Amino acid sequence: MPKMRTSFQGLIRLLAQSLYPEPDVFIRELLQNAHDSIQLRRVHEPELAGEIRIEVDEANRTLRFTDNGSGMDRRDIEEFLSVIGRTGTGHHAQELAARAVAVATIGQFGIGLLSAFVVAERIEVLTRKSGAMQTWRWVNHGGEDYQLEALPATAQPPGTQVVVTLAPDRTDFLDGRFIRQVVRRHADFLPFPILLNGFGPINAVNAPWHEPGWSDPVVREQSLTTFLSQRYADPPLLVIPIDLQQPRAWGGFFIPARYTPGHSAGGGVDLFQARMAIRSNDTELLPEWAGFVRGAVDCPDLQPTAARDNVLRDATWSALRTELGERIVAGLLELANRDRPRFLQLCDWQHEAIKGMAVRHTKFGAAVLKHLPFATHQGQLTLPDILARQPVTEQGQQSLYFFTHEADANQFNALCQARGVLAINAGRPFDETLLRRYAGQYAATLALKPLDRLDDPAWYEKLTPDEQSAYQRLERAMDRALAEREVTVRTQVRRFQPATLSAVVLAGQRVTAFDAMERTLEKPFTLDGLAELAGEVRDRLRQHPLTLFLNAEHPLVQRLGALVELDHPRYRSILTGLYYSALLNAQHRLTPAVARRFHADLQELLREHLDLCLLPELQPFLKSR
Repeated sequence: MPKMRTSFQGLIRLLAQSLYPEPDVFIRELLQNAHDSIQLRRVHEPELAGEIRIEVDEANRTLRFTDNGSGMDRRDIEEFLSVIGRTGTGHHAQELAARAVAVATIGQFGIGLLSAFVVAERIEVLTRKSGAMQTWRWVNHGGEDYQLEALPATAQPPGTQVVVTLAPDRTDFLDGRFIRQVVRRHADFLPFPILLNGFGPINAVNAPWHEPGWSDPVVREQSLTTFLSQRYADPPLLVIPIDLQQPRAWGGFFIPARYTPGHSAGGGVDLFQARMAIRSNDTELLPEWAGFVRGAVDCPDLQPTAARDNVLRDATWSALRTELGERIVAGLLELANRDRPRFLQLCDWQHEAIKGMAVRHTKFGAAVLKHLPFATHQGQLTLPDILARQPVTEQGQQSLYFFTHEADANQFNALCQARGVLAINAGRPFDETLLRRYAGQYAATLALKPLDRLDDPAWYEKLTPDEQSAYQRLERAMDRALAEREVTVRTQVRRFQPATLSAVVLAGQRVTAFDAMERTLEKPFTLDGLAELAGEVRDRLRQHPLTLFLNAEHPLVQRLGALVELDHPRYRSILTGLYYSALLNAQHRLTPAVARRFHADLQELLREHLDLCLLPELQPFLKSR
């Protein structure tokens, strides 16, 4: 029976490229192999000062990686280096673990060496096992054949050299600056110095959590602040140390001292496993509400994937994710109690993230709700601060006023200032949900009052029967004038303060929905079905009129109420203009259709005003005729 043929050389390169899609990862793998080799030798020689060297030879297109680790003998080479899929250092670590000897190795020597064939045309290994009287030289060109020869012991001190001859199109890896960047990204915390062409170390060797002062909270926060600001080029507003027992993990998170609008602020974790970088800017390990957090975590209990560019999503990973979320919550609560101004600043800059977190995370929300700031015309205040400035009824009850459309701030802030109360601008995400949750906790003494839907006689005083009768013509004339402009309102004349406010529009949420439908219908490429649906929704919204309160204290309203022929065309622009001015004061976004009608009415009003201005100049001419 015919057999399939295999191009072994092609298979080797295919495996290397499939496991390691990023070509620079071979530097990480060879450094990890060197680290593991030193760790294995230190089991028997604890005083050994490990060292890793990288040397660049541009003339021969080679990179040489040298370590003073355990080295290999012929058995090791044939069992691990020359058999694809055998892991080498991991196997030795398992043997030592069976003898109750712990050693921090995560490398897979044979698989790791394979990564070099992504960029190499030839790999040479010179190695001598510690205490052995013979050096071994192994050479492979990416095929199934390899060379293996014995050399005198003097040819190589104990340890291993890996010489990578780069392909002609991969000479960019000979750039010293590029090598430094790769080392800092992947191997910055390997516990042994890494020298480049005899200079260095080019790695930090230790992070703050590896230093002796880590147990001191003050030293820990200072060192973490310096480390995180240098690594991420952002000054931290809040630093959160990570020191977990189960699963074992160290590191630090921070929230940057800068405004980052939107739900995501570019959060992520640089994930390490036993000091080796596994994954940069990982966003899955953080809870979904923690997109404003950055930092680094080293968890030796995690299990890397074969390519060591990620970790397995196992029980350890899930437990770490949960614990990190709890630590973020604890750090924010501690800041809220310890440094209120900084917490308020954080909430202002990361509004959607922090308040979204309070909505989704029940424990955090319950603990921090009283610390969260809300916008008022007196600035950002917490709910207890707001209630402390509100009047209390004889029955011991208070009202918590708010409006849900940010654009309503002008009209409602003016009303609140005139009445000596505060209202919350709850137009930002999650605000209303949190307000209702807070009111639910104090339902016996606290009542929520939505101003954009509040028809309260205490705020908008009803007129006497005689006054109401006198203003009925104005109310009806206003409704008819706006109906001609396809605006459905229910006009009422009331008395309220301040007297400088001529009109107030209620039902802000309805305005928002109606305007959204109008904007949809204005788009030239709206799908037929969507346009039909938007039109239907708009028509239904028209059946629920807005409430327009005219202020009987305002001079313009008083003068309009005294006119007899309010339905005369010359007053139509004034009536509609009064409505449009209320919309503008409420900062409601005008739809294209409403803006066109407003523009036309304003032009007509300006023309009429000009005629009145010119009338005295025309009097002599008219008399002469």
